[in-house]
Amino acid sequence: MSTEHERATSRLPQAERRRQLVDAAIAVMTRDGVRKATTRAIVNEAGTSLSVFHYCFASKQDLLDAVIRQLVGTTVDLAEASFEPGAPRRELIRAGLTAYWDHVTSHPLEHLLTYELTQYCLRTPGYAEVARHQYEHYGLTFVTILEGLGVRGRVPLEDVGRYLAVVVDGLTADWLARRDDAQARRILDLLGDHVEEMLA
Repeated sequence: MSTEHERATSRLPQAERRRQLVDAAIAVMTRDGVRKATTRAIVNEAGTSLSVFHYCFASKQDLLDAVIRQLVGTTVDLAEASFEPGAPRRELIRAGLTAYWDHVTSHPLEHLLTYELTQYCLRTPGYAEVARHQYEHYGLTFVTILEGLGVRGRVPLEDVGRYLAVVVDGLTADWLARRDDAQARRILDLLGDHVEEMLA
């Protein structure tokens, strides 16, 4: 890496440097797998230095947590962008699920990465908390979206959020393994109907 490039990188705000490293980590992990995504491989991908990495992240666990948040954030943004103001609740639920699913089918390696991250963290001493945060984040994300839509129902939103997280996670894993598009779409329809019933 050139000295000029290092100087340019060092002038970036910390939030931008963190984003740069997270993007690099996702690129390396998607291409080579989580176990090969060493800190050195990530900084090489980002075109920066180990000192910049350690300035931005307290640990590799901290980086993995940021990676998970960014991956989840991408699909949340897509879901929220699909909502038509004033649309019936049923249509909003289906639009959000469809937006998520379109991302799964067009970016399967990114979604495969989420499962690799879970397994890696559960098997690596000291990393289990990252996996726990990952799955807590899934449920809370659904709750936040539902609250933003102003919905209430007979089932507590925390339970609806966890239900959505579990079913969507399982359906995504099933599709990654079997690639049955038609059945996956039918299950999404069933899920939309069931969530609508819980919120009625």
